This record gives sequence, C-alpha cells and structure tokens, in this order.
Amino acid sequence: MQIVLFWTLTGLAAFGWALAFQMRVMVALVLRRALAETDGTLGHRQKANAVVALAVRPGTCDDINAQHLRESYPAALGHLRTARVFSGVLPVLLSALLGLGRFVWGVI
Repeated sequence: MQIVLFWTLTGLAAFGWALAFQMRVMVALVLRRALAETDGTLGHRQKANAVVALAVRPGTCDDINAQHLRESYPAALGHLRTARVFSGVLPVLLSALLGLGRFVWGVI
C-alpha cells in the first residue's frame, strides 16, 4: 500500500511541477506578444520579459507598459503569480517525497 501511495504522490508532484513550468512559459509568452502589439519597441524578448516581471511583482510600478498589463490582463498575471509559487514549492515537495520513499518507507 505504501508503494502505491508513494508513486501516486510522486507522480502528482512531478505532473504539477511540469504544469507550473509550462504555465509560466505560456503565460509569459502571451503577455510578451501582447506587449509587442501595443508597443513596437518591446519586440525584443529581454525587454518584454523585464516588463512582464515588473507587472507580476506586487506593489506600485512606474512603468507605463507594466501598468497596461496590470489593467488589461489581471487574470493572466494572477495565473503567472500562482505558477511561480508552485514551480518553487513543488520541486521541494518532490525531493522530500523521494527522500521519504528512499529512507523512511523503503520503496525505492
């Protein structure tokens, strides 16, 4: 029974981590393209990434393009914030599960 529980939890954690990573990439890509359409100077990837990172941060922001993203795409920015949290937490959870499986439950 422990082996089934272990592999189920490990699979869910790995899938969640992959999904969070994919979400970060896809939402950032969409927001970068939206920025490129509104402001032609933000066609460069690094500049657009910096603006998206500014828009995701909590608090006030002086950048007009980041303000545009906050006003026009609040749901997408919320998804990006959530994906950033989960892509930081789930690798730690996965490592802990692998450690538990190896040293505590003895299923690996």
